[in-house]
This record gives sequence, C-alpha cells and structure tokens, in this order.
Amino acid sequence: MRQRRRSTFLIGVAAALCLGTTLGGTAFAGPPSGVKGDPQPEAQPFRLSNQDKSPASIAFEPNGSMVAAFDVTTKNAEICLLNRGWRSCARKLNLAVPSSHNNWDSVYGPHVLVPSANHVTVLGDFCCDHNVNDTVMYSSTDGGRTFGPPTRIGPVTVSGAVLIGKQIAFSGIVSHIGAQVESVKIGASGPPAAVATVSQGQNFVTDVGIGDYRGGVLAAFDNDGKFWQTFVKYAPRQSDFNNSKSYKKVISISNEQLLGASGSALLTIQTNHRQAVELRLFNGKSFGSAHPVPGTSGGGPEWFGMEQAPGGGTHVFTERGFANYDLIEYSTSNGTHWTKRNLGNSIDSNGFSAGLDSHGTGLILGTLDHVTAYPVLQPQTVSFSLKSSSIRKGKSTTATGKGNPAGAGRLVVLQVERSGKWYDVKGATAHEKSNGSFSFTIKGQSVGKFTYRAVVSDLAGYLLFGYSNARTLRVT
Repeated sequence: MRQRRRSTFLIGVAAALCLGTTLGGTAFAGPPSGVKGDPQPEAQPFRLSNQDKSPASIAFEPNGSMVAAFDVTTKNAEICLLNRGWRSCARKLNLAVPSSHNNWDSVYGPHVLVPSANHVTVLGDFCCDHNVNDTVMYSSTDGGRTFGPPTRIGPVTVSGAVLIGKQIAFSGIVSHIGAQVESVKIGASGPPAAVATVSQGQNFVTDVGIGDYRGGVLAAFDNDGKFWQTFVKYAPRQSDFNNSKSYKKVISISNEQLLGASGSALLTIQTNHRQAVELRLFNGKSFGSAHPVPGTSGGGPEWFGMEQAPGGGTHVFTERGFANYDLIEYSTSNGTHWTKRNLGNSIDSNGFSAGLDSHGTGLILGTLDHVTAYPVLQPQTVSFSLKSSSIRKGKSTTATGKGNPAGAGRLVVLQVERSGKWYDVKGATAHEKSNGSFSFTIKGQSVGKFTYRAVVSDLAGYLLFGYSNARTLRVT
C-alpha cells in the first residue's frame, strides 16, 4: 500500500543567527593525498548521540561554533556544543527538570536559540506535574557550558520558535483551543498575562509553524476537517504578539497541508493526486506564487525539513524511500531556480532540523534512534592551466588558477597523478589572493608526461574541497 507522505519535521525550527562567517583564512584541514578521484571526507555524515526520540534543534554562536539540543531517552534533554568542523561534541550536558517528585518528569522537544554572544536560550516542554505552565526556559551566559535553573514561561507547547529583537515568539497546539502563539522577553521570569490564539473558528488543527519577517511574526497552521487547508496570519513589527487581534490573515490555501515555516518561507504539500511540495515566499503583505520543489511530486513515503538561511536562501531537505533514503537538499533564492545536493544516506533518520549561516553552510540534524549530523558545505570551483604544456628537462613553467568563491589566504596544494592516484607535490603549496588567483612554478625534473591538478581546502566545516581540472605537462 502506498504510504501518504507526512512530515516528521518539527515545523518552524528556530533559524540560525546570521554571523557572516568569513570563508578565508588559514586552513585547518589539508586536501587528501594519495587518493582516487575527488573525495570529500568532510561531507560525510556523523553521529552525535546513540539515543534519541525526537527532532533536534541547532543554532550558531557568533564565533561560528554551534549549540545543539535534543531528547535522549534515558537522559531527558541534552545539550551538545560543537566546534565548526568537528565531528563530535566538544562538550555535553543534560538539562535538569523543574521538579523531581515524579519518576517520569522530563523535558522534551528542546529548541535552542542564541540571542547574543555566549547567551544561549533553550525552550522545552515539561512533563508531568499537571502545572498549566508546562513550557520552560533555560538560560546560559557562558556559551552553553552551564545553564541556570529552568523558568516556567507559559502554557503553549513549543513546535517552533523565532527571535524577534529582545523577544522569543513560539507557537504550538493547545488541546481544545488550537494554534497559539506566545511571546516572552529573553530571560523572562514567568509567563505573560495572555497568549494569542491564531486559529479562531478552525477546528482540527494538526500542524503549526512560525516564521518571521522584518520584525513581525508569521503564524502558520492547518486543519484536516472536510479537506486540508493551510492558513497563515501575520503580526507586523512592534505588535503585541500575545494579542490575538494583532494577527491578520494573509493567505488561505485549500487542499494543501502545512509542512514547514522558516523566515519568510512557507512549505506545503498538495493533498490531491499530485502531492507536490510547494514553496511560497512572503513579501510583507502577501505570499507570492507557489513554486514546486523539484523531485517531490507523485507520492510515496517522504520526510521534510526546511530552513531559510540568514543570507536569504531557502533550503528544503527531503528524504525519500524511492530515492534510496538519501537526504537531498534543494536550495533556491526565489523559488524559480533550484540547486540540488546529495548530503548522504539518511535511512536511520525521519526528522530533520537545520542550522545554517549566511552562506547556507552548517549542519542538518536527523533524528530517529540516534542523532546524525549531515554537513552542508559550500561548493567551490577551481580553474587550472599551464603556461606551457611542453618544456625541456631542467626548465620551468607557470601553473595558474583561480578559486571561486575567492578567499584571500586560502591554502592551495599542487597534486600529481601516479598510477591512478593523486599525491601532493612536496613543497608545492600556494595561497589565494583576494580575487582567488594563485600560481605555482613547476620544474621539469625528469623526462616524461606528468598530470597535475590544484586542490583548494579551507577551514573545516565551511567549504567542500575544490578540485581543478587536470593538465598534462610533457618534459623532453
């Protein structure tokens, strides 16, 4: 029986803080040597935890490091501090529950945000002491190394959260009420006097999402009454985000289920026979035309995630059973032109959340029985040419090239092919100039034909290795 696609992504995962990490600088990782082809070792997925039961959340520190939070079945919520490019947690700690009089007390569904340098905030849902204010907030002032005691901040469960100035707005589904939005100040000492209900008159709310646009809040939700219908309401900048009247409807979409909301982007799936996934972008007054996400029509088991990077690009992540369960990233700036990348096998994941910087690079966290991190690295192209393709023994020629994107100081290594493998040429390194250009002097040491290429690396966790075209030099 064909399974109908449903998203297991927690809609509206908090967007990563825009940090503008520079791509240039001294390289920590060099290109591989003695290899076949064009390997990308930094692009391989890696595991952060062997125990997990729900989608995770991840955000950037201003220094480029990352803070991840996820549920662990035996340890409640766990915090993982990640240095950019590392393949394991630099530090792990568990969040304490608000009380311990019940053996089943726990904090689940954590959402991490970074309001400023070294300031980390984690929201979570607390269970199970029957207190109406079962959403809690944890705060750290040392970059997530330690957290103070949790504070109860309100009744709305956390399905997604965004930073709006000095406020945190989050949305969730409240039983017998529907979709609600709550806003609290960073470091709040208690719940607000009221929260906003955005789904008045709409029963059977199934999914909710939250985005932001120029200081305003986009609240998305759907229902599965007689037919699927997705709604989005908008509360502009400086509104009272806890007042239901602040939210005005900007779109109603029939026969489409909500999949995700992030920044100004809305992701839905058609509930008719096509079952195509659609992306719409908000312009401050309305949503533009629907843009189909490539490779998503026709049904079949599939899971989704979405993140709008601080630089404005929108990234949709999809794992599809018909595509060998690979995690595919489709990215776009306007919904018209898309770029596709395969991030690796994700058969052990069915929920995805992303932390991306302004360049669209970072990590995707996949969860099921454990937490798997999928690096998202920016590609680079490298040109390479020889001034002379034939020289006499003892003479030299100049090899030149250019890396794109350019990065002053980026390491470039010259490699030579021997018996089908590529090896670093001893002592042959260069660094890119501000425009990405570089050069080598190659001396004809012995007679024969020699094939060379240039390989560009960068700070681990930012760029893929850049492999140039190969050029053959004949020495007579």
